[in-house]
Amino acid sequence: MKAEALPRAPLARIVSSNAGDNELAISFLRSNGVDARADSSLREAAAALDESCGCLVIAEDALVEEELPALREAFVRLPRWSDLPLVLVAHDAGALAVIAGQLFPDSGNVTLLGRPLAPMTLVSAVQMALRAAARQREIGEMLAERGEAVRLRDEFLAMLAHELRNPLAPMRHAVEIIRLQKIEQPILKESAAILGRQVDHIVRMVDDLMDVARLERGKVALQRARVDLNSVVTAAVETCLPQAQAHGHRISLHFGTRELPMDADAVRLEQIICNLVNNAIKYSEEPDEICVETGSEGAEALITVRDRGQGFEPGVAAKLFTPFLQVNPTLARSGGGLGIGLTIVQRLAELHGGSVIASSEGPGNGARFVVRLPLAVGEEAGPAPAQARPAPASAAKKRLSVVVIEDNKDIRHTLGTLLTLLGHEVRTAPDGKRGTDLILAAPPDVALVDIGLPGLSGYDVAREIRKQLPTNRVRLIALTGYGQASDRERAFAAGFDAHLLKPIPVDALERALAG
Repeated sequence: MKAEALPRAPLARIVSSNAGDNELAISFLRSNGVDARADSSLREAAAALDESCGCLVIAEDALVEEELPALREAFVRLPRWSDLPLVLVAHDAGALAVIAGQLFPDSGNVTLLGRPLAPMTLVSAVQMALRAAARQREIGEMLAERGEAVRLRDEFLAMLAHELRNPLAPMRHAVEIIRLQKIEQPILKESAAILGRQVDHIVRMVDDLMDVARLERGKVALQRARVDLNSVVTAAVETCLPQAQAHGHRISLHFGTRELPMDADAVRLEQIICNLVNNAIKYSEEPDEICVETGSEGAEALITVRDRGQGFEPGVAAKLFTPFLQVNPTLARSGGGLGIGLTIVQRLAELHGGSVIASSEGPGNGARFVVRLPLAVGEEAGPAPAQARPAPASAAKKRLSVVVIEDNKDIRHTLGTLLTLLGHEVRTAPDGKRGTDLILAAPPDVALVDIGLPGLSGYDVAREIRKQLPTNRVRLIALTGYGQASDRERAFAAGFDAHLLKPIPVDALERALAG
């Protein structure tokens, strides 16, 4: 923060209806190096109150009840970090102490002085109050700097995610194109599988980066519904199974009770379980068993994930959930990852009103993670909502006419090729103007539109299409590297029917095409 941006040194405001007392107090304070101002009433002090004030000295003659609300409203206008020190002066300080809590119930920084008042007593009390105010200000500046750093970090992460998703999109398209060729050469099939796994790994890291930033800012809202935890765990294990098998691991699944009803966000619950299983995979170097169990204890549901991998020193268990922590930060880094998967687990568990703990008997003895979540009361749970585990998409039976508007040449080419191989008729355009003309000339069934187009943006394209073809319902699908909730809302407001985050999995693409 630049020096000129700092507020000036805090001053003391003296509030008394006695002009002589005000003049005398200001004289004493200024002679001892304290900047001071005088107000004749609480209402006058309230009007002048801002963060330059470090202390209010209020004489009992100024404590007029009808003026207190104005002062309290002025307190609300002060910065959140401010707890303005108050010095109350009265002939009977003991009696004033009884009502001070009623007059200023939200103030935690009140000093009472009795009359007759020695000048140096007042000076000492004000100097102490101003030192307290200065410390508050330092903390406030630190919080402001931290807030600005967090804002800049989040902007950087959002831009980083966007810049990474763009090159990942044609890579994922290329992998799917290779798979659709039904190539039989083992070396090519293996290479395509490796490329697909690595693309998925990078996509997961990008998603985790964005999730941990949103969770820390409290920007993740749970979509709660009544679900059966066992159903969600089953879906999560199915999601993790291919990666576990690729590393030679097997996952055993054990249910402690028939049903565990919860009022929870099934998508986020699945994310908790997948992160724990992926953590077990990463830290189990040799092919082995990863055990996932559910159960209940009192009013809580339990999810336990155990492995027989690297383990850790018992003393570091609490630190495992610290963002970006690497328990074994060796040069090998064979497990990969950013050290935020467990942070996300803890944040999501707490968001559900639960907790997570880790334990290990030491290095080489594996690890055990237990998540505790509140059980629901009342009606029995239904199956996990559809969004928690989308049904596998089958290729759209109908041959669709599709327009792709994308300025990135590699994304446009590979996506067009992939859609053609999936059996659709495809036309492409490199910018919003030509894409809009293409759609208006021969309206397709579906248009896949990149948001960040040069000139005419994707939002502008959607608005123009809806305006020019109000009765011809072209299905508009937004393609973007930005995945914030506000980005989706803006896309739907512009007229899009769906919002897909790059790089798009082929099953998600087919579901979007089929509507």
